[in-house]
Amino acid sequence: MSNLYLLIKSIDLLEEDAKPKWGKMSCPQMLKHCNRFIQVYTNEVKFKAPISLLSPIFGKLHIFWLRYILRYNVNKYFRNLPTLRYFNTYRITNIDFTKEKEELVDRIKFVIDYKKDYIKNTFHGKIKSKTFKDVVDFHTRYHLTQFEVI
Repeated sequence: MSNLYLLIKSIDLLEEDAKPKWGKMSCPQMLKHCNRFIQVYTNEVKFKAPISLLSPIFGKLHIFWLRYILRYNVNKYFRNLPTLRYFNTYRITNIDFTKEKEELVDRIKFVIDYKKDYIKNTFHGKIKSKTFKDVVDFHTRYHLTQFEVI
């Protein structure tokens, strides 16, 4: 079974009032954060990189770091890092937990079913489909680990 299918099973285990092992986000905020990440990564939401000239260089270094240094191991990733403003959901209240949960499952299914050889996005430029799936898996797995459902 693909790692991405495991994410769906783990998302189903989330409870709205679950407390994170680290960080400030509530469970609904984390779901919204993960949804926003995939929206931008799949170009559903247009996003202007903070430093657009350096973005391609940063993107290639980031992929190298995730793949070869961390080896997509969420336990080696830094905790409590600041995030870009669009992804920061910490101050958003009244998030519809059920809606965000269903949307994240749908977005993960979209990633599973993605058939093109490449995807191009603001973060990493043009990357292979497998890398796209690995990055989404890593990011979502990191946050599901934060809430102890994976």
